[in-house]
Amino acid sequence: MTEIHATAIVDKQAELGDGVKIGPYVVITGHVVIGDGTVIDSHSVIQGHTVVGRNCKIGPAAYVGINPQHRSNSGDGTSCYIGDNVVIRETAQVNRSTKPGEEAATRVGNNCYLMAGSHVAHDCRLGENVTLANAALLGGHVTVGNQVFIGGGAGIHQFTRIGRLAMVAGLEQVTHDIPPFAAARYGGLKGYNAIGCKRSGFDAESIQVIRECYRCYHSHRLVASAIEAMKVNAANLPVRGEIIGFMEANGRGLRPSVHFRSLKNAD
Repeated sequence: MTEIHATAIVDKQAELGDGVKIGPYVVITGHVVIGDGTVIDSHSVIQGHTVVGRNCKIGPAAYVGINPQHRSNSGDGTSCYIGDNVVIRETAQVNRSTKPGEEAATRVGNNCYLMAGSHVAHDCRLGENVTLANAALLGGHVTVGNQVFIGGGAGIHQFTRIGRLAMVAGLEQVTHDIPPFAAARYGGLKGYNAIGCKRSGFDAESIQVIRECYRCYHSHRLVASAIEAMKVNAANLPVRGEIIGFMEANGRGLRPSVHFRSLKNAD
């Protein structure tokens, strides 16, 4: 049974699934679709076109599917998709895309957790099981792979890519791509996300390949040389292909090793 608090404002265009609960002073406008069992806590705002999945927890005072913060775009006809079992905590916000069409929509995958004050800007794509700690900020068009953790207060530059199972330390300012399984700290890549990889069930051989790939990355100043070393020294397992494929793809360039940043600072 759907429950709507007497003080909530819900647009007639909205479609609410079974067991949806709308709390006090919630405002829902436009074509918003909310899946079964989702709870929208007090003072939250959801604007359409936005689709929210099942069993999500939004708020209090969260802002989902609001207009993109973009000088040249009002957000007309644009959209936002939130997966199942997503938690969006107080004052966190997710903006709709800047272009119409489902293929351009801002997307937050299943089982993501957006802590208080975090921000997902227009045209971002988040995979599944992504965690944004308090006040983590994603600029527009950022792509985040599955199981990524971004620490509190970290800022991610627009159009940046973050690969699967990467970890970004709190307060980091990220302006270059972070490959899969990497650990970003001290202004560069410190190593690999050892704890995250183990918790994800990788076998010892895969973890050894990841470790060897990042040893090569920290030992070669040029990315092309690091990739060639990976092909020679690391076993040809899927994780190696994932790392190399990410590094070879066009993007904003790769975040450097902290080893080479330290050498630069020492000069």
